[in-house]
Amino acid sequence: MSETEMGLMGTLVEGEAIAVFRWGVIVDLGLSHVGLIDVLYIEDDDNYQVGDRVSCYLSVFDEMKRKFILRPPGQVPVVERLRRIREQRDLSS
Repeated sequence: MSETEMGLMGTLVEGEAIAVFRWGVIVDLGLSHVGLIDVLYIEDDDNYQVGDRVSCYLSVFDEMKRKFILRPPGQVPVVERLRRIREQRDLSS
């Protein structure tokens, strides 16, 4: 990953969906590696198709998967979602 790509972390990037699976969407960002919209960020009413233009935040580079992890605008990061669930459980106890 280049310094230029590191500087893109946290910014909104655009690419093209090149594969759609149950576990996520692979996005060609025109960078050194593809991006992944993890299933955790995909809502039931989302309908990604191969060829769609996709705008997402470049969250992090996953060394194990060798992919950029993408977060669609309006989606809360996974860590924040889990924190909110724990808080709701604590309040209902």
